Amino acid sequence: MLRTRIQVYTDPETKQRIERAAAKRELAVTEYCLAAIEQQLIEDNMLEEAQASVSTTPAIETDLLADLQTLRDKIQARRRGQLIDVAAAVEQAREERDQEIYNASSLR
Repeated sequence: MLRTRIQVYTDPETKQRIERAAAKRELAVTEYCLAAIEQQLIEDNMLEEAQASVSTTPAIETDLLADLQTLRDKIQARRRGQLIDVAAAVEQAREERDQEIYNASSLR
C-alpha cells in the first residue's frame, strides 16, 4: 500500500499526551495517530467498510444486530484488530479488589 505523508502541528503538551497514549498501547506514534484518524473516519461514515445499510422496514432484532455489528467494527478498528482477553481482565480486577480488601482489613 502506497503511503503519503501528512503533517500535523500541535502544542508540546498534546504531543506528550499522544506519545504517552501510544506507548501505553505499545504503538508507534504514527500508528497511534493513524488509528485515531481511522476511528474518526469511521464515526464520520467516511470509510466504506464502516457504512452500514439499514432496511427501511427492519425488525427490531435486525436493528439490534446491525447496531452491534457497527459497534464491533468500531471497536475492532480502534484496537487495530487486537482482541481483548476478557478472562485475564476479570482475573486482574479480582486480584486488585482482593488486595484492596486485604489492605483495608490490615489497617484496622
